[in-house]
Amino acid sequence: MGDYITVASVRRTVGIDSSEISDADVESTIVEVEKQVPRKFNTVFVPTEKIEILDGDGTNRLLLDQNPVLSVRELRIDTTTQDPADLEIYKDSGYIFLGKTADTPKFADKKNTVIVKYIHGTVEESSTSSTTSAAEVAGTNVSIALASITGFADEDWVEIYGMDGNREVAQINATPGTGAIIVDKLVLAHESGSTVVKLEINDNFTKIMNIICGIALVARIVGQSYTDIVGYDLGELHVQKGEPYTQWRETATQLIKERDEMYKMISIRPRVTV
Repeated sequence: MGDYITVASVRRTVGIDSSEISDADVESTIVEVEKQVPRKFNTVFVPTEKIEILDGDGTNRLLLDQNPVLSVRELRIDTTTQDPADLEIYKDSGYIFLGKTADTPKFADKKNTVIVKYIHGTVEESSTSSTTSAAEVAGTNVSIALASITGFADEDWVEIYGMDGNREVAQINATPGTGAIIVDKLVLAHESGSTVVKLEINDNFTKIMNIICGIALVARIVGQSYTDIVGYDLGELHVQKGEPYTQWRETATQLIKERDEMYKMISIRPRVTV
């Protein structure tokens, strides 16, 4: 079973049943495609931690390698530990700025002096959400009281934000069933009534994965048809059946067209390279 798509969703996309290609082979194709698509768009579809060692330039801003930036968890500038709560984070661009309350006003103009641990990923809000019942403070293994925990599960990633302007992501470590979830870490404090929403992959990416798997399976069907009988003779009678895969060629054409249209809808995430 894949992380994002299923054997059933691929079969529904392409119309190939198990008599033609086994579930095991479809699953293998899914595993390959689920690795390829994030690389195509230079992103990941689940919040992912990254540690970077960067050069400072003497200004108060820094461009991280990956985006969207969902949370900065630790920051060190020229051996000085800086509280991430003092940062201004520009999610989509990947820029972080040292705020007015930061201990260090500038990123030191030296090579390899800035170490950042942050969470990045291309995810969106799902329909599963709730609100906090009390103010929460920063810390590890934080219990967050919610108005409802319905739909939340262990290992889910959630985003927390409110009218206090604080926003970050965290992963659920446990759902004790007592009107609260326990998350791995909060860098910021959050006011009571803040929104907590489960994060998920965008449907456009799962559709692209299903389509690419479908194209791969059609290629498999055509490739294994080389032994098909396309004509035979009975005495002076000759019968020609024609190409055995004409319908699959049309299927592939339509899937490729749909894939290319989907590609036009989604931009490749920018990445800083040295």
